[in-house]
Amino acid sequence: MTNSLQEITALLSTKPQQQPFDFFPPQEEFKYQSSGKLYLVPTSHGEVFDPDFAPNPSPLHELPNIERWTLIYLICIVEILAGRRPIQQIARSTHRFTYNEIAAKAGSLREVPRIKKIHRHQPIEGVVEVTMTISLTERVRVIAARFEGVDRRWVCTEFALL
Repeated sequence: MTNSLQEITALLSTKPQQQPFDFFPPQEEFKYQSSGKLYLVPTSHGEVFDPDFAPNPSPLHELPNIERWTLIYLICIVEILAGRRPIQQIARSTHRFTYNEIAAKAGSLREVPRIKKIHRHQPIEGVVEVTMTISLTERVRVIAARFEGVDRRWVCTEFALL
């Protein structure tokens, strides 16, 4: 048994004749320079924009108050899902792909739910992710949405009713 252990040790200690991937030329080392801050790249959902007309991220001081704005927006969403409000009222502040998702779910709730809790999180400047817990008579559901500050206004770019 010691012979086999010595043989394995000898095999492991020998260097291979040829290094793997020797045929690739050596590459320069990539140097990442970071300012330490993340910036918003507006969600495009695959759309291609002319650079002159592409959405531009806005700093927080140019955007409306996010607490008040998201509360009003989410109340509108809840009323749209209950069929009590026309969806056209959120068209300006909703990305068109997200608008189509909400339109498909419009009127899906039998009643206007009660808002139990709203939680907001800002992962980077100009982006706010919101979760809202709603209560129906049968069960509790959650609405998740992402808002991006683009062109000096908030735009809902993602929406999910869980």
